[in-house]
Amino acid sequence: MLRKTDAPTKYYRTPRRFPGLTATVPHMLVSRRIPILAYLFLASLLALLAFKFHLSTRSDGGVFEDEDDPTPFDFALNFLLKPESETSPNVLVLVTTTPSEVRMRDQVRRSWANYTSQAVRVEFLMGIPTKEQLPAIQKESEVYKDMIIADVIEGYYSLAAKTMAMLLYKTRYYPDAKCLVKADVDNVLILRNYERLCEEAVGPVILGKCDVPRSVLRNTTKWAVPEFVYSEPVYPTYCSTGTYVLAGKTVPQRLIKEAMRSPFSNSLNFRKLSEDVIFTGILAEKAGIRRRHINGLSFFEMPEFFCRNGFKTTYSTHLLNDKNPVKNFYKLMKIEGVMCKWWDPYGVRRWYN
Repeated sequence: MLRKTDAPTKYYRTPRRFPGLTATVPHMLVSRRIPILAYLFLASLLALLAFKFHLSTRSDGGVFEDEDDPTPFDFALNFLLKPESETSPNVLVLVTTTPSEVRMRDQVRRSWANYTSQAVRVEFLMGIPTKEQLPAIQKESEVYKDMIIADVIEGYYSLAAKTMAMLLYKTRYYPDAKCLVKADVDNVLILRNYERLCEEAVGPVILGKCDVPRSVLRNTTKWAVPEFVYSEPVYPTYCSTGTYVLAGKTVPQRLIKEAMRSPFSNSLNFRKLSEDVIFTGILAEKAGIRRRHINGLSFFEMPEFFCRNGFKTTYSTHLLNDKNPVKNFYKLMKIEGVMCKWWDPYGVRRWYN
């Protein structure tokens, strides 16, 4: 019989001990304190990381086809529309564009292409427009007399074909021009600096931003290249940012000649490679044409500069987001004529607003 003063007997469960596990392993804490949702989250995260690693190691060509299209490239292609020029420029600037980029062309004409020099001529080259677009293109050509329509299919992966059309166009209609400047409509150039660059260049040489990474990407980005298209792990030295200079009257002919005996002539997969890799890298290497890196070309809207005779100098920018050539041209012009500080040649060669 229990008295009121007697305390009830307390029973304690002896913790279970598992052979092979030490007291430092928090198995009881993990099983009791982490909710089931945390387990699911961690498992999902691990699965996602594993999947991303799997994608990064795939050689999935994306736009490239397992069965290549061997349709030969037409090196005798026609130009359905071209301007009549009475000048014989030393620097021919050909700008790739599409029929729908009317506003961009208009801004280019009102900004960096509005350069009065008999030695420089700017023209726009596009692929075949639709029937609905053709009348507007013809009217634009009548007004500005700077439009070229090449007989190639329009599209992002026809850029290599359009660049080849530029080489053919220069060879046929401006054979005496010393320099061909290739540019995209979303590049912004300072033409007086390109004119001087052409005058000083000793050809044959390709000038541009040629210090870019050369590793061949094998993952699933839009630049992924499978080994059956290009088997080498790195590209030859090439020049990027969308604009570069072919200095020397014979450079286009030499590149065309190499293209005729390369996979460019009969492989659609090869022609889907980045055009700068094809022309300033692979074909230039085979043709024995030097590539020389120059400062002052930027991948982005933010300009880069170098110091020449004590003053800041720049060549071009590439508009990734802010598609406003007028605005970005004046941003470039802010740099020109500004005196370099003593630390500029050794610092980051960029201009911050």
